[in-house]
This record gives sequence, C-alpha cells and structure tokens, in this order.
Amino acid sequence: MTTGRTKHKWMRVYVDGYDLSGYSRTIGPLEITYDEADLTAHMSDTVKGYLPNHAHTNLGTLNAVFDNTATVGLHALMATAGTARTVLVPVGVQGAPAQGDPCFGGTFTDGAYQITEDAGAVTANIPWSGWAANATTRDYPLAWGTLLHENVARTEATGINADVGFDNITGAATAKGGFFLYQIFAGDGTATLSVQDAAVNNDGGFALLAGATTGVINCAVPSAGIIVPTTLTVRQYLRWQIDFNAGGGTATTVTFATAFFRKI
Repeated sequence: MTTGRTKHKWMRVYVDGYDLSGYSRTIGPLEITYDEADLTAHMSDTVKGYLPNHAHTNLGTLNAVFDNTATVGLHALMATAGTARTVLVPVGVQGAPAQGDPCFGGTFTDGAYQITEDAGAVTANIPWSGWAANATTRDYPLAWGTLLHENVARTEATGINADVGFDNITGAATAKGGFFLYQIFAGDGTATLSVQDAAVNNDGGFALLAGATTGVINCAVPSAGIIVPTTLTVRQYLRWQIDFNAGGGTATTVTFATAFFRKI
C-alpha cells in the first residue's frame, strides 16, 4: 500500500464478478451525504442549526464505452437497468489498486442505462440510484473500506495467506461490526474466501473474523456478494484469506478481490 495523492487512471470498477475497468471512463461522485434535520429553536437561537439525518450513499454515474460482445460486454452485463448489484470501486494510490488501498463499495441499484455520443464515440451512461433498499448494507452508511485483496489470481500451490495485514487508519479496534465484500472473477473449482483480524500484526495473531466467510463457493462462475459478520468487535488489523481445501474445495486457482468495510 502506497500513501499520498493519486490520479483517476488508477481507479477500477468491479460489478457482480466482472471487471468493467476496460470499458469505464469515469465514475462518481462517490458520495456519502446526509439529510439535514432543522433543529433550530427559533425563540432563542440566533442562527439556524442542523443535525445529520438519513445518509445517502451512491456511486454517481458510470460513463463507459459501449460494447455488445456476448456474455461479457458492457451491454450484455449492464443493459438491464433497475437491478441491485454488488459494486466495488478500488482507488489505487499512485499505481494499480493494491492491498490496503481505499475502496468504495456496497449493493447499489443501477437506475438507468443510457446510450449517447461523446466526441464521436458511442458511450453508455449508467446513473446509480443509491443503496439498494433491500440490501443487507442499508444499516451501514459508510461505504469506504479497505481493499484486502487486489484483482489477481491465487493458486493452491502457494497455500494460505501468511502475510501481515493492514492497520485500521481511523484508529484501533472497532465495536460496531462491518461488512465483507467479495468479487470472484475466475477460477477452476470451489474454494472459501474469508477475512481474518488480529490485535497484533503478525501471522500468529490472526484468526477468522466470525461470520466473514463465503463458505465453499463455486469460483468457476463470476459472482459477487456481501456478508455481514455475526461479530461486532473487529480487531485493529485485517487480512484476506483463501482456503482451497475446506469443505471439499476443488479449485487450484482463483482470481478475486475482497474488501472490508468497518462501521464506525
């Protein structure tokens, strides 16, 4: 993980197990805004006063190059508007997204699918309607999290992850839970993805974050999902994990991205 300023070219867009970055031109604004509750006491307050009410979490608009390639093209994947989709937008810092980088994600509804012309090119505009009302993440307004695993392949030969994890940049342990988001792009069988946490950042200190696991899942088909762990306490350090053998897993290679979003 690198720290500092960055550029738009290092952002990526993953939707429902597909990397749309090769089509994407812009996305945003990635926003968290709050309704204003007017709590002004008009008899005594000399200025108006507000408190934050319901949060609005949204991806803004995805502008992408039109492509009608069967099955995997943008048109095939996104033309059915009004669908709740699992979206992850990693923000690479001075390079392609890497473990520990910030990311924005959750379950969002694509509100429309619009084809237009831009400087002679045919493009698609996909305005997002915000947090899906039936999503498990609707109780989690903060859609900024930490990318635990970038979009690369892992193989059975390398075994489980024994690397150190990533610090919580906003503090130490948290006590309000969070959610685990995964994107599986390719694989050749079944495996289990999970999140581990630790109070001390070394291999021996990590253990499964209760409930933050996919269980045995078919990685040969692109998919994505969000899991809200059963635990409320999330220790200071987090790392990704994959198990190729648990529950009779059959995969020898899996390409995936995972992230965790703390509720603070």
